Amino acid sequence: MKNLLVGFTVALATAALVAPADACPFCSAVSLTLAQEIAQSQAAVIGRLVEPPPAAALAPTADGPLPKGKFAVVEVLKGADLVAEAGLTGGDAKAIETIMLDDKPVGELFLLLGVEPPNLVWSSPIRLGERGVAYVRRLGELPEKGAERLVFFQRHLEDEDETLARDAYDEFALAPYADVRDLKAKMDPAQLLAWIENPKVQANRRRLYATMLGVCGSQADAERIGTILEGSGLSPEQLEARSGLDALIACYVALEGPAALDLVDRLFLDRQGRDVPFTETYAAVMALRFLGEESDLVPRDRVLQSLRLLLQEPKLADLVIADLARWQDWSVVDRLVTLFKEAKSDTIFVREPVVNYLRACPLPEAAAAITELEAIDPEAVRRAATLAGIAGLVASGTAAAPDPDDNSGSDAPPAAVEASAPGSITVAPVLADDEATDDLPGRDVPPPPGSPAPAGGAPRWKWILWAAVVLAIGLVSRAALRPAPAGDR
Repeated sequence: MKNLLVGFTVALATAALVAPADACPFCSAVSLTLAQEIAQSQAAVIGRLVEPPPAAALAPTADGPLPKGKFAVVEVLKGADLVAEAGLTGGDAKAIETIMLDDKPVGELFLLLGVEPPNLVWSSPIRLGERGVAYVRRLGELPEKGAERLVFFQRHLEDEDETLARDAYDEFALAPYADVRDLKAKMDPAQLLAWIENPKVQANRRRLYATMLGVCGSQADAERIGTILEGSGLSPEQLEARSGLDALIACYVALEGPAALDLVDRLFLDRQGRDVPFTETYAAVMALRFLGEESDLVPRDRVLQSLRLLLQEPKLADLVIADLARWQDWSVVDRLVTLFKEAKSDTIFVREPVVNYLRACPLPEAAAAITELEAIDPEAVRRAATLAGIAGLVASGTAAAPDPDDNSGSDAPPAAVEASAPGSITVAPVLADDEATDDLPGRDVPPPPGSPAPAGGAPRWKWILWAAVVLAIGLVSRAALRPAPAGDR
């Protein structure tokens, strides 16, 4: 039962990761944007602090209720009637009283968000400078989506006001990748490259800037990114630019074309006789997934050629088997059968992904192979069949539902369900996890690409949160399945 639960959590993690991405492929929003917070509130005001919390209430050892500050309404951004009904405007206006956990000078301005009228309950205050006030005023005037909306936020990337810089990044992280591409003519490649090379820029933001540079950059920019990828001759500070490596790889290929994958293969995927950090190989896989799913910059056959390199290393083969099946690369049946047969105690986890690949493969030799492998390890075949079916139900939220009236008599195997896009399939995820253990300073594990919720389903942030929780469980699960020390990987 323990193995079944472990495999199930890992299958769920894979189901989340193979969902089609719509937002910026290498970005993950840090928090709700200010526009989202205002939209979710019933009232929004700019308030001036008139009475801060007592200093004693802010002390770490303070007892009693949470400290509160008082604010006078300066400007109503939303819900003017509700604010007036609450007696917060006019000549005898009351002050807004809400929890405040830090000490700020009297007179400073804050964004306050209210819910539950008529007695509005107010959020913790968000400090705004003069430029911040002008920023939030503009939010209600912007288009709901599109490149024109991003033009405004682009001006605030790396803003000296960290609140604005973070919010502008989050807006880009949530924006459809198509909108980022449409912004091409209004991007500044020189500025983007400068931010990429700045060691003080956060890794998640560097991913965004690399994604943007991949849209608007030049051949000279490609050469510079290639130098960063190689890492030779760079100072320790300059090497920091390699954080966010997945987006940098995708940027390089976007600018250089299919030939760029030769360098990617040599540096990160062809590990024979070389000590390549797992985090770097994982980053390359993430970049290749983006190129294969979201871009037509490189023929998918060339992307698959790169992914197949990892089949040379049994401990990493599970990273790509699901991709090979989803993209219908049935050229490696013999290699995967060999991986199954030769699996040792430290690579035994590869057997379920192999079985799921073979179940999805329409070739007769795949069905014959399953019969042969079942005689070797019937439990692995049984687990793969059971868990693939359960995980397929989870993944079906992102695939077109089968037509109950379809009497076409398709011979497609049960693990492959036709999706809405012609010639594409959704394969029940293999029993493998895609999370990397990142033990390098300044390196972030790439987050899963943002996925929109299916129609009528959970909001996008709930899918991201769900995937993050399951991935954490999957990381523990993988450790349980692999008795070999992590360093051996």
